[in-house]
Amino acid sequence: MSLNNQSNRLSDLGQREEALEAITEAVQIRRQLAQARPDAFLPDLAASLNNQSNCLSDLGRREEALEAITEAVQIRRQLAQARPDAFLPDLASSLNNQSVCLGQLRRQIEALGTIAEALQIRQRLARARPSVHQAELDQSQRIKAWLENMSN
Repeated sequence: MSLNNQSNRLSDLGQREEALEAITEAVQIRRQLAQARPDAFLPDLAASLNNQSNCLSDLGRREEALEAITEAVQIRRQLAQARPDAFLPDLASSLNNQSVCLGQLRRQIEALGTIAEALQIRQRLARARPSVHQAELDQSQRIKAWLENMSN
């Protein structure tokens, strides 16, 4: 957790290479923990992969960013199937990030499909608890609009 937090702070300071080093170490540790106890540590691994993807994207390493976020989506999809109340918001967040990665790689059709899935989840969450999820729904709608503009 400390490495994950350190990575976020370094990124906030513009120290992107150092942020990537910290989050890469966090991913390695959390991967080992998740192999030993997946029930306890898969959510943490997915969170670190999500952050690693952001760091890689910030450095222009978009293919690697897509690999990391794709793994995070796979894990979070599995978690959300088992416990939707706990993990659907995280899945939607990672789908958002995956759609941005795909868009940056000019893979618009895939990006639009991914953001459509995120929107579907977030619309359902916002209907149930608008005060909690409306801002996230708005974010997904902005990403969809950005992707549509890129397609035109």
